[in-house]
Amino acid sequence: MKQYLLGIDVGTTGTKTLLFSADGELLGHAYRPYALHTPQVGYSEQNAEDWWNAVCETVREVCADPEIGKAVAAISLSLQGGTMVAVDKDGNPVRPAMVWNDGRGEAQKEAYIREVGEADTMYQKTGWRLGKAMLAIEIRWMRENEPELYEKTAKFLSVPDYISMKMTGIPAVDLSDGGNNQLINIRTGQYDPEILEFAGVTEDRLPKIVRSGDVIGNLTEEAAQALGLSTDTVLVAGAHDQYAVALGAGALKDGDILIGSGTCWVVTAIGDEPAFETGLAQSISAVPGKWGSLLSLSSGGVCLEWWRRNLTVAPDGSLLPFDVINEEVAKRKAAEDGLFFYPFSGNAAPGRKFSKASFIGLDLSHDRFDIARAIMEGVAFQALWMMESFKTKPSKEGLKLAGGASKSALWCQMVADIANLPVRIPEVADLACVGAAIMAGTGCGIYPNVEEGYKRLAVRERVIYPDPANAAKYAPLYAEYKQKANLLGTVYGL
Repeated sequence: MKQYLLGIDVGTTGTKTLLFSADGELLGHAYRPYALHTPQVGYSEQNAEDWWNAVCETVREVCADPEIGKAVAAISLSLQGGTMVAVDKDGNPVRPAMVWNDGRGEAQKEAYIREVGEADTMYQKTGWRLGKAMLAIEIRWMRENEPELYEKTAKFLSVPDYISMKMTGIPAVDLSDGGNNQLINIRTGQYDPEILEFAGVTEDRLPKIVRSGDVIGNLTEEAAQALGLSTDTVLVAGAHDQYAVALGAGALKDGDILIGSGTCWVVTAIGDEPAFETGLAQSISAVPGKWGSLLSLSSGGVCLEWWRRNLTVAPDGSLLPFDVINEEVAKRKAAEDGLFFYPFSGNAAPGRKFSKASFIGLDLSHDRFDIARAIMEGVAFQALWMMESFKTKPSKEGLKLAGGASKSALWCQMVADIANLPVRIPEVADLACVGAAIMAGTGCGIYPNVEEGYKRLAVRERVIYPDPANAAKYAPLYAEYKQKANLLGTVYGL
């Protein structure tokens, strides 16, 4: 009998589901958005039931044929990390989920530093920097501010373990997400007693810890009915979304580096060992035995969209099409002409960050497309400068580039020329779902390993090679970009 796999990405703004045949054919795609609520300044919340409803609706859509539903062998997930949902003894949320970008935990952050130690202690254990959110802080906040709901809570869960509980009755969190939740010491793979004491929670109120690719269990009767699947279908532990994307893009071995280019540009590198000495976010990756390092440029895609929406709007309110932008920008010089752009929230140098963007070298001869080229070059310069902080260095096979910028041949060529490396572009949009499907197929035994799963799902790549002449031009301009960034840092006192 033919078998099928489901890869599901439960994100911050919506859920995507892809259906694959076991031999790698993409057969269906569905998406459901949901709301992010901000009831007051600093608060960021979601209704956890929205996640489950979106999972059910998208799965039923791609498995509309009941014969396919009966033959789905396995499901796995790509997930937003660090979002806390507290549930009662029946598994029902006792309050809205506190999302990873929530900012109400300033007092709890300061309490951690007083009671446990400097903020770096959290990083050294979990691989993620201490902030004003994530589960350790959110549980402590709930204990101090909502004691009745805190006492009513039977389990403090995050997105993977909540969905796992809904599917199998077993709340289980994968280690890829567990570090980001900031309750688990990723060096030991166990809950950290010191952090649990600070948060005010015991292990019996937390989910089971598993590794990406482990089988968690079969669907319950109730879940199978809600999803339109069979109780023979198994749930396989998934991974944090950035590592599911990396797996889907084929970043499988030491030296593989992926630049995810969306609203936020994220550089993810796969290595054989952790690299805490770099100060970058560290995780156990979705690839068995491998670690990942991660660094974000939070405004990467925002910069060009800011230009498009504020400097190019036609009288009728329409925006310039991207093909027109690429055509015109290709005629400009920008950095070669002395014009440099420094992105919002860019790393001016190791340990330095700007909250404001800057142009240097703007001349009366420059027009809006010179500015657009400077933005595109500046984001590429910044992403590649970020890569210099990584212990993992790019392999000779080059970089992988996914997301919005990968649709622009011009932007891809800029990255290739500045890096002087090939840029490999996976030709599937929803790589997080692809990575989840690979984990599903490997976990249930259809594929012997993730490498074979990646080959079977047949994610085709196009390769952009650096132009030697352009690479030679960009080398001194890249050095000039970094030199001027350091001068900006001095001016701003960073």
